[in-house]
Amino acid sequence: MKFLWIITAVLFITGCENFYEKVYDEKIKIEKIPCLNVEEKNAILRAQIIRVLKKENIKFRDNCPYTLKVNAKFLSQCNNPEAKSIGADFDGFLRFDLYRKGELVYRCQMDWKGEFSEEKIEDLVRKMKKDLKGL
Repeated sequence: MKFLWIITAVLFITGCENFYEKVYDEKIKIEKIPCLNVEEKNAILRAQIIRVLKKENIKFRDNCPYTLKVNAKFLSQCNNPEAKSIGADFDGFLRFDLYRKGELVYRCQMDWKGEFSEEKIEDLVRKMKKDLKGL
C-alpha cells in the first residue's frame, strides 16, 4: 500500500504543473525598460507576442538586455495519464519570465479555459505593463 502512495505521488508531481508564482527584484517595478527581446521557439507564438508588444508601444530589439522568455503549455501537450483521464481546470497556460542581463527579475502567468487567442497574450502583456511601470 505504501508503494502505491509513492507511485501516485510521483505521477502527481510529474504531471501538468499549475504554478501562480511571481518573482520580483523590487527595483524592476519602477526601472525604465527601454526594450524587450522575445525568446520563444514557436515562430507563430513569437510573432504574435511581438505584434502585441508593438501594439502596446513596447519596443522589441534582438540585442536588448531585457529578455522575455515565454513558456506556453496546452493541455493537449500534457502526457500525464491522470490529467488526461480526469481533466483539468484549465486548457493551457502562458508564462512570461523577464530576465535582466541573464537574471530572473519578474514572472507572470495566466491559465485559461477554452480556445487560445491573441487576446490572451494582450491580457498578459497588459498585466505585465501594470506591474512594471517602466515598460
